[in-house]
Amino acid sequence: MRESDQKFRDAAPLSITPTEAEVAIIKQQDAIDRANMARLEQIVKKYGWPGISQVGELASSAAFLIVQHAGLDEQRRFFPILKAAVAQRNARADQAAMLEDRILLREGRNQLYGTQVRSGPDTAGKLVLHPIDDERNVDARRASVGLPPLAQYLKAFGIDYTPPK
Repeated sequence: MRESDQKFRDAAPLSITPTEAEVAIIKQQDAIDRANMARLEQIVKKYGWPGISQVGELASSAAFLIVQHAGLDEQRRFFPILKAAVAQRNARADQAAMLEDRILLREGRNQLYGTQVRSGPDTAGKLVLHPIDDERNVDARRASVGLPPLAQYLKAFGIDYTPPK
């Protein structure tokens, strides 16, 4: 499931205005995402969250990726389950933070941990950081879930970040 989740995401980045071929790839990935989410729902219903102690780091991270790429309703439904696994030290706190940021943005709110970037026609294809609530304290929140400082994280995306004073 992890391999299929990443199948087309590992490909070259999409154009600002996707071509017909890129749209076809997006549709294929969407179908894979729906199938993976349906299977994960079955797994969680039967066994609970696929935690690190049950399935290992790689498979547990695959479950996170599937939810991260699911629809908002699924993300909202699975977020408390993931958070409970984190509280039991059976899932990674940084992954719960990423999912929380993704949910907040999809709800039209600011993120908390600075894990989400975007690009589009309004950014001329350049990656930019989504707005963050209480940005002055973002690095403390990031550290509390095992994430590196925001400036370090954003360098991987080619974004120069200066923390607020």
